[in-house]
Order: sequence, then C-alpha cells, then structure tokens
Amino acid sequence: MNKLSSWIETLEKVMAMILIAAMTIIIAVAVVFRYFLNAPIYWANEASIFIMAWITFIGGSLGLKYKSQASVTFLVDRLSEKGRKYLEIVSYVIILAFIAILLYLSYEWLITVLNQKSSTMRIPMWIPYASVPVGLSFAFIHLLTHLVNLFKPKEQGGQTT
Repeated sequence: MNKLSSWIETLEKVMAMILIAAMTIIIAVAVVFRYFLNAPIYWANEASIFIMAWITFIGGSLGLKYKSQASVTFLVDRLSEKGRKYLEIVSYVIILAFIAILLYLSYEWLITVLNQKSSTMRIPMWIPYASVPVGLSFAFIHLLTHLVNLFKPKEQGGQTT
C-alpha cells in the first residue's frame, strides 16, 4: 500500500509541476497578447480554469498525503497516545466513507458529461471534470495507506508515510 501511495505521490508531483508551468505560461502569454499586441487569446481563460481545477484536486490529495491540512488540536493534544490513535482511526474511517460517496457521485456525474464539449476550446468536458474523481481517488489511496499504517507496529514504521 505504501508503494502505491508513493508512486501516486510521484505522479501527482510531476502533474502539478507540468500544470503549474503550463498555466503560468498560458496566462503570461495571454496578458502579452491582450495588452501589448491587442490580440487576445480567446481560449486562455478557459484553459487556465480547467488547469486550476486539476491543480486543486491534485494538490488537495498531496495535502492529505503529507497530513498538511489545517486542524485545531487543543482537545486532541489532551488525549493519551492511545486515545489519539483511536480518534485518528475514527476520523480516517469517516473521511474515507465521505470520499467514497463523493467518488461514486463524481463518476456518475462524469458519465453525464461524456458528450459535452467546452465552449471555446471545444475539448470534451470529461477531461476537465475528470479532475474530481482522479483527485479523490488519489486522496482515498493516501488516506487508506495512512489508516493501514496505524495498525502496523511502530518498530515496522507504523506511522510513517
């Protein structure tokens, strides 16, 4: 499970770097064309929105992989080590259940847009909309890996990622 999560992490990092670079270039070129050449690129806005959706879901998944989401821990800090572990297990199970529901709904939603095309770029809408189930699938795998690692003895890397 750790190997799969690590492989996905590498894929997410590469995707994020490519998408951020592409969005930076597209926006910079669009600004130059619009304000200096007086010839706006009609598809740049739509492309940057689609790229931002992909970056958002990939980045959210990476955030869960690294456990870097915001949290308020003043109550959790008062629990014993065992209490924290139980709370962490319960929270992972709840989050995984929620993501599973969202995954099911996002795949249903994706099926409904298979024949639609974007307004300016004319690409199939399933391409930008696939960011939701792909990002959620990656997040599910990362969280499931964290949950499985909680049950491993500490000397075997019980809470490492």
